[in-house]
Amino acid sequence: MELHHHPDLHHKPKKWKEYFLEFLMIFLAVSMGFIAENIRENITNKENEKVYMKSLVEDVKDDISTINYQQKIFDERVILLDSLITLLDAPIITQNTSNLYYYARLATKSDKFAGNTRTIDQMKNTGSFKLIKNNEVAELIISYYSIIQQIKQLELSGEEVELNEYRKIAVQIFNADVFNQINSTSLNLVTRPIDNPPLRTNDKKILGDLAGWVHYIKNTRIGIYQYKKDLLKKGDMLIQKIQKEYRVD
Repeated sequence: MELHHHPDLHHKPKKWKEYFLEFLMIFLAVSMGFIAENIRENITNKENEKVYMKSLVEDVKDDISTINYQQKIFDERVILLDSLITLLDAPIITQNTSNLYYYARLATKSDKFAGNTRTIDQMKNTGSFKLIKNNEVAELIISYYSIIQQIKQLELSGEEVELNEYRKIAVQIFNADVFNQINSTSLNLVTRPIDNPPLRTNDKKILGDLAGWVHYIKNTRIGIYQYKKDLLKKGDMLIQKIQKEYRVD
Protein backbone atom coordinates (compact mmCIF):
# COMPACT_ATOMS: atom_id res chain seq x y z
CA MET A 1 0.00 0.00 0.00
CA GLU A 2 1.41 3.33 -1.12
CA LEU A 3 1.78 5.97 1.51
CA HIS A 4 1.09 9.60 0.68
CA HIS A 5 3.00 12.20 2.61
CA HIS A 6 1.15 15.47 3.02
CA PRO A 7 3.29 18.60 2.81
CA ASP A 8 3.82 20.45 5.98
CA LEU A 9 1.57 23.51 5.66
CA HIS A 10 2.67 24.99 8.89
CA HIS A 11 5.38 27.55 8.11
CA LYS A 12 7.54 28.87 10.77
CA PRO A 13 6.51 32.43 11.70
CA LYS A 14 8.74 35.18 10.35
CA LYS A 15 10.84 37.15 12.64
CA TRP A 16 9.75 40.77 13.23
CA LYS A 17 12.90 41.95 11.46
CA GLU A 18 11.75 40.26 8.24
CA TYR A 19 8.35 41.99 8.44
CA PHE A 20 10.03 45.30 9.10
CA LEU A 21 12.38 44.81 6.15
CA GLU A 22 9.45 44.05 3.80
CA PHE A 23 7.58 47.13 5.07
CA LEU A 24 10.68 49.24 4.64
CA MET A 25 11.16 48.05 1.05
CA ILE A 26 7.52 48.82 0.14
CA PHE A 27 7.71 52.19 1.88
CA LEU A 28 10.91 53.11 0.05
CA ALA A 29 9.45 52.05 -3.30
CA VAL A 30 6.30 54.16 -2.80
CA SER A 31 8.32 57.10 -1.50
CA MET A 32 10.75 57.01 -4.41
CA GLY A 33 7.85 56.87 -6.84
CA PHE A 34 6.21 59.83 -5.11
CA ILE A 35 9.47 61.80 -5.11
CA ALA A 36 10.10 61.00 -8.76
CA GLU A 37 6.57 62.15 -9.67
CA ASN A 38 7.08 65.40 -7.72
CA ILE A 39 10.37 66.04 -9.47
CA ARG A 40 8.78 65.38 -12.86
CA GLU A 41 5.84 67.67 -12.02
CA ASN A 42 8.15 70.45 -10.80
CA ILE A 43 10.22 70.25 -13.98
CA THR A 44 7.04 70.38 -16.10
CA ASN A 45 5.69 73.30 -14.09
CA LYS A 46 8.93 75.24 -14.49
CA GLU A 47 8.93 74.60 -18.22
CA ASN A 48 5.30 75.72 -18.53
CA GLU A 49 6.00 78.75 -16.37
CA LYS A 50 8.82 79.80 -18.67
CA VAL A 51 6.63 79.29 -21.76
CA TYR A 52 3.92 81.50 -20.24
CA MET A 53 6.44 84.18 -19.29
CA LYS A 54 7.88 84.26 -22.80
CA SER A 55 4.39 84.60 -24.24
CA LEU A 56 3.55 87.33 -21.72
CA VAL A 57 6.61 89.33 -22.78
CA GLU A 58 5.39 89.18 -26.37
CA ASP A 59 1.96 90.47 -25.28
CA VAL A 60 3.47 93.38 -23.33
CA LYS A 61 5.75 94.29 -26.24
CA ASP A 62 2.67 94.33 -28.47
CA ASP A 63 0.93 96.68 -26.00
CA ILE A 64 3.96 98.98 -25.89
CA SER A 65 4.06 99.18 -29.68
CA THR A 66 0.36 100.09 -29.80
CA ILE A 67 0.68 102.74 -27.09
CA ASN A 68 3.75 104.32 -28.69
CA TYR A 69 1.80 104.72 -31.93
CA GLN A 70 -1.20 106.21 -30.15
CA GLN A 71 0.95 108.60 -28.12
CA LYS A 72 2.55 110.01 -31.26
CA ILE A 73 -0.77 111.42 -32.44
CA PHE A 74 -2.02 112.40 -28.98
CA ASP A 75 -0.71 115.98 -29.05
CA GLU A 76 -2.26 116.75 -32.43
CA ARG A 77 -5.59 115.32 -31.23
CA VAL A 78 -5.54 117.63 -28.19
CA ILE A 79 -4.69 120.62 -30.40
CA LEU A 80 -7.59 119.67 -32.66
CA LEU A 81 -10.03 119.67 -29.73
CA ASP A 82 -8.73 123.03 -28.53
CA SER A 83 -9.21 124.42 -32.04
CA LEU A 84 -12.77 123.07 -32.13
CA ILE A 85 -13.62 124.79 -28.83
CA THR A 86 -12.19 128.07 -30.16
CA LEU A 87 -14.26 127.84 -33.35
CA LEU A 88 -17.45 127.00 -31.46
CA ASP A 89 -16.95 130.03 -29.21
CA ALA A 90 -16.10 132.42 -32.09
CA PRO A 91 -18.32 135.56 -32.36
CA ILE A 92 -18.98 134.96 -36.06
CA ILE A 93 -19.08 131.23 -36.73
CA THR A 94 -20.33 131.19 -40.33
CA GLN A 95 -17.02 132.40 -41.77
CA ASN A 96 -15.10 129.26 -40.83
CA THR A 97 -17.51 126.35 -41.06
CA SER A 98 -15.12 124.42 -43.30
CA ASN A 99 -12.71 123.92 -40.40
CA LEU A 100 -15.60 123.51 -38.01
CA TYR A 101 -17.04 120.55 -39.92
CA TYR A 102 -13.57 119.06 -40.28
CA TYR A 103 -12.64 119.31 -36.59
CA ALA A 104 -16.11 118.28 -35.42
CA ARG A 105 -15.95 115.05 -37.41
CA LEU A 106 -12.40 114.24 -36.31
CA ALA A 107 -13.32 114.81 -32.65
CA THR A 108 -15.25 111.53 -32.58
CA LYS A 109 -12.26 109.49 -33.73
CA SER A 110 -10.98 107.66 -30.69
CA ASP A 111 -7.95 105.42 -30.25
CA LYS A 112 -9.31 102.71 -27.97
CA PHE A 113 -6.70 100.57 -26.25
CA ALA A 114 -7.71 96.91 -26.18
CA GLY A 115 -4.55 95.53 -24.58
CA ASN A 116 -3.21 92.11 -25.48
CA THR A 117 -4.55 89.83 -22.73
CA ARG A 118 -4.12 86.57 -24.63
CA THR A 119 -1.63 84.96 -22.23
CA ILE A 120 -2.99 86.29 -18.95
CA ASP A 121 -6.51 85.20 -19.91
CA GLN A 122 -5.27 81.70 -20.71
CA MET A 123 -3.42 81.53 -17.39
CA LYS A 124 -6.54 82.61 -15.50
CA ASN A 125 -8.83 80.20 -17.34
CA THR A 126 -6.54 77.22 -16.77
CA GLY A 127 -5.51 78.13 -13.23
CA SER A 128 -1.91 78.46 -14.37
CA PHE A 129 -1.22 81.77 -12.66
CA LYS A 130 -0.23 79.77 -9.57
CA LEU A 131 2.76 78.48 -11.56
CA ILE A 132 4.45 81.86 -11.05
CA LYS A 133 6.69 81.30 -8.06
CA ASN A 134 8.45 84.66 -8.21
CA ASN A 135 6.38 87.02 -6.07
CA GLU A 136 7.87 90.18 -7.60
CA VAL A 137 6.98 89.02 -11.10
CA ALA A 138 3.46 88.06 -10.00
CA GLU A 139 2.92 91.47 -8.36
CA LEU A 140 4.20 93.30 -11.44
CA ILE A 141 1.85 91.31 -13.68
CA ILE A 142 -1.14 92.09 -11.44
CA SER A 143 -0.20 95.77 -11.32
CA TYR A 144 0.29 95.95 -15.10
CA TYR A 145 -3.08 94.46 -15.98
CA SER A 146 -4.87 96.52 -13.33
CA ILE A 147 -3.75 99.65 -15.22
CA ILE A 148 -5.18 98.20 -18.44
CA GLN A 149 -8.50 97.72 -16.65
CA GLN A 150 -8.39 101.33 -15.46
CA ILE A 151 -7.81 102.52 -19.03
CA LYS A 152 -10.72 100.44 -20.34
CA GLN A 153 -12.98 101.67 -17.56
CA LEU A 154 -12.13 105.32 -18.28
CA GLU A 155 -12.70 104.77 -22.00
CA LEU A 156 -16.06 103.10 -21.41
CA SER A 157 -17.58 105.07 -18.53
CA GLY A 158 -15.86 108.36 -19.35
CA GLU A 159 -14.91 108.98 -22.96
CA GLU A 160 -17.66 106.91 -24.58
CA VAL A 161 -20.38 108.51 -22.46
CA GLU A 162 -19.06 111.97 -23.28
CA LEU A 163 -18.84 111.18 -26.99
CA ASN A 164 -22.46 110.04 -26.98
CA GLU A 165 -23.54 113.34 -25.41
CA TYR A 166 -21.39 115.16 -27.96
CA ARG A 167 -23.08 113.33 -30.85
CA LYS A 168 -26.56 114.16 -29.55
CA ILE A 169 -25.78 117.87 -29.78
CA ALA A 170 -23.68 117.65 -32.96
CA VAL A 171 -26.63 116.34 -35.00
CA GLN A 172 -28.48 119.55 -34.15
CA ILE A 173 -25.65 121.68 -35.55
CA PHE A 174 -24.14 119.87 -38.53
CA ASN A 175 -25.67 118.63 -41.77
CA ALA A 176 -25.31 114.88 -42.19
CA ASP A 177 -24.84 115.13 -45.95
CA VAL A 178 -21.72 117.26 -45.43
CA PHE A 179 -20.31 114.68 -43.02
CA ASN A 180 -21.01 112.02 -45.64
CA GLN A 181 -19.09 114.01 -48.25
CA ILE A 182 -15.99 114.56 -46.11
CA ASN A 183 -15.86 111.15 -44.45
CA SER A 184 -14.58 108.10 -46.36
CA THR A 185 -15.48 105.02 -44.35
CA SER A 186 -13.58 102.71 -46.71
CA LEU A 187 -10.33 104.66 -46.29
CA ASN A 188 -11.05 105.76 -42.71
CA LEU A 189 -10.23 109.27 -43.84
CA VAL A 190 -11.77 112.68 -43.14
CA THR A 191 -11.15 115.59 -45.55
CA ARG A 192 -11.83 119.28 -45.05
CA PRO A 193 -14.77 120.75 -47.06
CA ILE A 194 -13.68 123.03 -49.92
CA ASP A 195 -16.17 125.81 -49.15
CA ASN A 196 -17.94 126.89 -45.95
CA PRO A 197 -21.04 124.64 -45.74
CA PRO A 198 -24.00 126.02 -43.79
CA LEU A 199 -24.84 124.80 -40.29
CA ARG A 200 -28.25 123.62 -39.21
CA THR A 201 -28.21 126.20 -36.41
CA ASN A 202 -26.10 129.10 -35.15
CA ASP A 203 -27.69 129.05 -31.70
CA LYS A 204 -25.01 130.14 -29.20
CA LYS A 205 -26.37 128.00 -26.39
CA ILE A 206 -26.28 124.82 -28.47
CA LEU A 207 -22.81 125.68 -29.79
CA GLY A 208 -21.68 126.37 -26.22
CA ASP A 209 -23.07 123.04 -25.00
CA LEU A 210 -21.09 121.24 -27.68
CA ALA A 211 -17.94 123.15 -26.72
CA GLY A 212 -18.47 122.03 -23.11
CA TRP A 213 -18.58 118.36 -24.07
CA VAL A 214 -15.48 118.80 -26.23
CA HIS A 215 -13.72 120.13 -23.14
CA TYR A 216 -14.78 117.06 -21.11
CA ILE A 217 -13.63 114.72 -23.87
CA LYS A 218 -10.25 116.43 -24.00
CA ASN A 219 -9.69 116.15 -20.24
CA THR A 220 -10.72 112.48 -20.21
CA ARG A 221 -8.31 111.72 -23.03
CA ILE A 222 -5.54 113.48 -21.11
CA GLY A 223 -6.33 111.20 -18.15
CA ILE A 224 -6.18 108.14 -20.39
CA TYR A 225 -2.87 109.41 -21.77
CA GLN A 226 -1.42 109.52 -18.24
CA TYR A 227 -2.54 105.95 -17.58
CA LYS A 228 -0.90 104.86 -20.82
CA LYS A 229 2.36 106.54 -19.77
CA ASP A 230 2.21 104.61 -16.48
CA LEU A 231 1.51 101.41 -18.42
CA LEU A 232 4.60 101.96 -20.59
CA LYS A 233 6.81 102.28 -17.50
CA LYS A 234 5.23 99.26 -15.83
CA GLY A 235 5.51 97.25 -19.05
CA ASP A 236 9.23 98.01 -19.37
CA MET A 237 9.79 96.99 -15.75
CA LEU A 238 7.85 93.77 -16.24
CA ILE A 239 9.75 92.79 -19.39
CA GLN A 240 13.13 93.45 -17.76
CA LYS A 241 12.18 91.47 -14.65
CA ILE A 242 10.90 88.47 -16.62
CA GLN A 243 13.93 88.46 -18.91
CA LYS A 244 16.24 88.53 -15.90
CA GLU A 245 14.44 85.87 -13.86
CA TYR A 246 13.51 83.47 -16.67
CA ARG A 247 16.21 84.26 -19.24
CA VAL A 248 13.78 84.75 -22.12
CA ASP A 249 13.99 87.20 -25.01
